[in-house]
Amino acid sequence: MQIRAIFLALALALPVCAEDARGLFVAVGYGGRRMSSHDGRTWENDARWSDVAADDDNVLFNVAFGLGRFIAVGGAGKGRIVTTHDGKEWQELPAPRGRVATIVFGRGRFIAGHDAELLWSADGEKFEAGEKLDWKGSVHARRAAWGDGEAGPRCVIIGDVDLWEAKKRVSWRASTEDGTRYTSRALDTPPARDVAYGSGHWVIVGPDGLIESSHDGQTWQRRETEPGQDFQRIVWTGARFLVSGGKSAWSSPDGVAWAKEPRGIPCSLAWAREGVLALGFSWGGNIHATSDFAEWKKVPLPPGPSFEAVAFGAP
Repeated sequence: MQIRAIFLALALALPVCAEDARGLFVAVGYGGRRMSSHDGRTWENDARWSDVAADDDNVLFNVAFGLGRFIAVGGAGKGRIVTTHDGKEWQELPAPRGRVATIVFGRGRFIAGHDAELLWSADGEKFEAGEKLDWKGSVHARRAAWGDGEAGPRCVIIGDVDLWEAKKRVSWRASTEDGTRYTSRALDTPPARDVAYGSGHWVIVGPDGLIESSHDGQTWQRRETEPGQDFQRIVWTGARFLVSGGKSAWSSPDGVAWAKEPRGIPCSLAWAREGVLALGFSWGGNIHATSDFAEWKKVPLPPGPSFEAVAFGAP
């Protein structure tokens, strides 16, 4: 187990190239679409349950790598949890009713957000139910990020909830150390679209120029940007945070001081390693790639539903 973790850390630090078969990208999305690539530019193993891009039982929202395997999650009325070791052969795992929208890997286990409920797995085969948020409404987990901040390693989850009594939708944030219980929770927070971890900070982005950072995953501080920016996605490149979705791209080396980039990003950021490769998606089943973060090119793909997430690992 320790040897595998060291190997993966080394693989993530090395340049990704077509000749380097130690690493694998797996992308997932609507219709249960799944594809894999060794270099991020040539994709294969196009599998799907449906050609329809809809928020139904077939959609896969997120994917994570750990324990030598990729696990993707999604669904709607029926939850979906699927796994692969090689990006070719997939196995469907038992899943609860309702959407499983988020998944991360940390501390030797997978942690997922199943609406208001936590799920966790120490072997990548069977998921156990953790604590459930008790807010009176329809609770939805949306995005998550694992990191090791000032208060120790944990997963930060963002989402929203339709409150029955107030008859309105509000956002929430929570954290968990192991997927069995919530370490912190906060209701009616500023709306957020995505979260990432790097340089000792979690960073949340959202509409109207929202960028907030936290060193412990519990207390948050607003950072200076511009109003009117509709930030949608954030990634940690290994050297800086990079944000897409607004009128301009924004970046920060530490999550605290932010600056506008000279060029925009023509897609929704999904994964990046500074000076090596960045990947993004656009509606219509497109994957965009760049090595210099300036010139983005669509990679050749068969027609199909849009992608939502990508993970990299060394099976």
